[in-house]
This record gives sequence, C-alpha cells and structure tokens, in this order.
Amino acid sequence: MMNKLELIDSLIADTEQVKSEAESFVMLTQEELKYKPDPDGWCVLECIEHLNIADAHYISQFEKKFSTAPHSDNPNFKPGWIGSYFVRMIKPKEDGTIPSPMKTLKKFVPEVNVQYDTLAKFIEDQDLIIEMLNISKKLDLNKVKITSAIGPIVTFKLGDAFRFLIGHNQRHIIQAQRVLQKVEVLS
Repeated sequence: MMNKLELIDSLIADTEQVKSEAESFVMLTQEELKYKPDPDGWCVLECIEHLNIADAHYISQFEKKFSTAPHSDNPNFKPGWIGSYFVRMIKPKEDGTIPSPMKTLKKFVPEVNVQYDTLAKFIEDQDLIIEMLNISKKLDLNKVKITSAIGPIVTFKLGDAFRFLIGHNQRHIIQAQRVLQKVEVLS
C-alpha cells in the first residue's frame, strides 16, 4: 500500500529530474546528439524519440480516461501485481543500473532520421505528464485502468501506468547519458 499523494509527488520529482536531464541535451551539437558509439545502438536523439513514441501512447490513454475517471478521496494506492512486475523490469535501480535489458517492439523503434525538435517535444511532454500527475491527485489511482503500450492484453491501474511510464523515461535518459559519456571520451 502506498500513500497516493506521496507517490504522485515522488513521480513529479522524478519527471522534473528527467526533464532537467533532457534540457541539458539542448546545448549539444547535432553531431553529439546523433553520435552512435555502436552501429546497433541508439544515439541520444533516437533514445528521446523512442520516449516520445511511448509517452504519446500513455498521454493519449490518460486524456481519454481522465474525463470519465472517478474522483476519490482515497489516500491509498495499492499497486497491482502486473504493474509492479513491469515497473521492476523497466525502472532503473538506485545505482543507475538497468534491469532486464530487452528488445524494443518494432512500433517503438525511432525513425532513422530523427530531428532536433525531438528534444523540444519530449520536454513539452514532461510538462504535460506533470500536469496529468497533478490532476490525478483527485482521481482513484486504483480504479482507472490504462491499456499498456503492448496492447489490451496488459492493462495497468492508473498509478502503475504512471510508475511504468516514468521508470521507462528514466531508463532511456540513462541510456542517452551513457552515449554522451562515449562522445566525451572521443573529444
């Protein structure tokens, strides 16, 4: 059992940190943003575009559900076992290690030629996610169901959907930072 407001506040803080990291990428050159340390890996912009694709799915789901979502004073959120399983698989550990490396589904693979405005879109979406987290303070995080990006075979409670989405964003921001460390080694 988790306190709903404490959970949301921690997710807002995590999202603000992700946004701050992404804002630091804005100062980079196109060459740095598109550098691939390995031909099968992603550059920084591809990491961010992948997040834009995934974030778009969840933002759309939130927008659809929020207008009919039940309001609730319930101060608690009880994570579901499916949500907890997926969050454990995706969210980076405290030391920054990435659990369960996995292959990306084809529909989430970034375009070959990702543009610079990818960063602006991601930063804008983080503000929208924070806004949605604030709205969700009045909702029942247990009763609202969100279809996962995998499809209707996996659904999350609203609280778990936010936990998964933000853990996913943290995961790929770390991936982008690791790419940048390799760029700095070359400089």
